[in-house]
Amino acid sequence: MGSALRVPPVNVGVRSIPSYPGMVAINTLSDGSRVFAGQRDDGFYVDIGSAFDLLSFKTLVGGTAVDGLAGVNVHSIAIEVPINRLTRSGARPTSPAGSAAVIGVWSTASRRQVITKSAGSESHTGSFVQVSRLGNPLVNELVIPRSTKDAFNALEPTGDGAALAFVLDPEPARLIEGLFKVSVPPPPRNDLVTVFLTGVPNLNQPPGVVASEQMRLNVAVPPAAVPHRLGPFAGDFAGYPNGRRVGDDVVDITVRVAAGGYPLTPAFDRPPNNALGDGVDANDVPYLTGFPFLATPHPGRR
Repeated sequence: MGSALRVPPVNVGVRSIPSYPGMVAINTLSDGSRVFAGQRDDGFYVDIGSAFDLLSFKTLVGGTAVDGLAGVNVHSIAIEVPINRLTRSGARPTSPAGSAAVIGVWSTASRRQVITKSAGSESHTGSFVQVSRLGNPLVNELVIPRSTKDAFNALEPTGDGAALAFVLDPEPARLIEGLFKVSVPPPPRNDLVTVFLTGVPNLNQPPGVVASEQMRLNVAVPPAAVPHRLGPFAGDFAGYPNGRRVGDDVVDITVRVAAGGYPLTPAFDRPPNNALGDGVDANDVPYLTGFPFLATPHPGRR
């Protein structure tokens, strides 16, 4: 898509770079796409200690929630692509019900098959092998068991039938039920198949869909005038699981979906199932209002 693009330096400190917010370095490509690569504030917010300690969210066990990523930077690549470059019709759909309105997205990372190390040097040879993939947030981290993560990370979405059992009966849902005595829908969890593998009907499910784990987005749904962190849970259908904005509270949404607190399971779409969460409801600093949206990184020395 581009080469020899500008990147900003890292935010080493206020003496070296006293006005870092002006160093965003956005590149515009010949097709109208825009690209940013550089350091940003980590826009993900979560009580990560509680999440990995058997989902012991403070909202359930008491105490004060802590954003484990507050004050942390991350190296980011942001790409803004015109919608008509993404749809199979080559046009920008105007109706959410249009046959080309829903796109599916996932990312992968690959590395060379062979790494050879010797004193003072390292070489990488052989074919590139896929070692990681990401579609919906937290599916890879929470739904796929550790023993099969390597196998899942090597798959393309066309092979996701191998992981269907983990979505139909996910471990986090059983943890919520066993640890906190919250009744959740019994398996098979076809509601989770809808959210994670096919898209939600009349929202982001494409015609003739084949179940596969992708981030699905209906590009004809207009942006919300006032985005809500809970997306469709709060009537904002421009938010996750219809795509994902940087400010969407994907932890709270995913936990509530796992507990059945979503309109797909009316009997469980009530408290406490549709009110679960980690207690961290916003990023530690405001996002930018324009591209690349992630906030200015924290300086290494203040």
